[in-house]
Amino acid sequence: MASPTYLAVDVMGGDESPHSFVHATLFFLKSHPHTSVLLYGSDTVIAAAKQNPHAKPLLSRLQFIVAEQVVAPDEKPSSALRKKQQSSMWLALHAVAQGRADAALSAGNTGALMVMARYLLGMLKGIDRPAICKRMPVRGASCYVLDLGANLTASALQLEQFALIGAALAEVEGVVPAKVGLLNIGEEHQKGTEVLREADQRLRDNTRYSYQGFVEGNAMFDGRVNVVVCDGFTGNIALKASEGLARYLIRDLKRYFGSTPWRRILGFCARLLASGWFKRLNPADYNGALLAGLNGVVIKSHGGADQAAFSAALQMTCEQAQRKPHLLLATWLD
Repeated sequence: MASPTYLAVDVMGGDESPHSFVHATLFFLKSHPHTSVLLYGSDTVIAAAKQNPHAKPLLSRLQFIVAEQVVAPDEKPSSALRKKQQSSMWLALHAVAQGRADAALSAGNTGALMVMARYLLGMLKGIDRPAICKRMPVRGASCYVLDLGANLTASALQLEQFALIGAALAEVEGVVPAKVGLLNIGEEHQKGTEVLREADQRLRDNTRYSYQGFVEGNAMFDGRVNVVVCDGFTGNIALKASEGLARYLIRDLKRYFGSTPWRRILGFCARLLASGWFKRLNPADYNGALLAGLNGVVIKSHGGADQAAFSAALQMTCEQAQRKPHLLLATWLD
């Protein structure tokens, strides 16, 4: 019998109503009988959740915890670290630090989540700062991209560390050797900022992966590399641009196939034949990113996630809690 998995879920701080995150959590628990959840929210959110009829059959695996504070989306991370130690975000992370939960999930303030997690969980040996790392679909396979927003700027040394994290995650999944690319505005050695040129040299000198040099944004999805390294500012823009394009394509295809009766028939056939493709392209179906480099498992959900997208993040949190990537990374980095 599988050992139970415990998740600490912060339902506050996203763009959507926290009640949609509560609903996602309840339905997730229904389909995952070996998972338990510590659910953190404000008093009003928790009071409403306790009255939800779907919660009553799950109370043996569901614990509600009222948080006195909430981290605001625009709050400075340093201020949140000092003043919000009774917030839902802090308490969820603290549960992981104490060993009461195997992983934490939050859709809240990214900067606050990063500094709190770093403070409470600590970093793996040889890693200065955590990076948001996400496996994104590319031609023929998938690609780890980091950082996606935890650090707006990164030094050449930190970019080298991100490359090690990404390569480790790829190789423990059987991608050997990991092919690493550094995101830049051109492939030529003289292109980019001084930091990128220094990082390029550092990555060339590292023999723990196969460094492919600079890659441009239009090459991120061609399958040439399986790890793309960048600072959080650049990575977050690239991520949201790709998600926006994916949503546009899905919406435009639906509009096109719904414009005439004949096209609606074709659209129905296309959905049957290409359902896997649509699922692979839809950003909501792969919501959730690992805050990698920490001595623990923390997953960041997109702040604008709806109920379906938060469900996908819960699934990822459960998988990563069972997989324990921080232990795999620690072994690989040692």
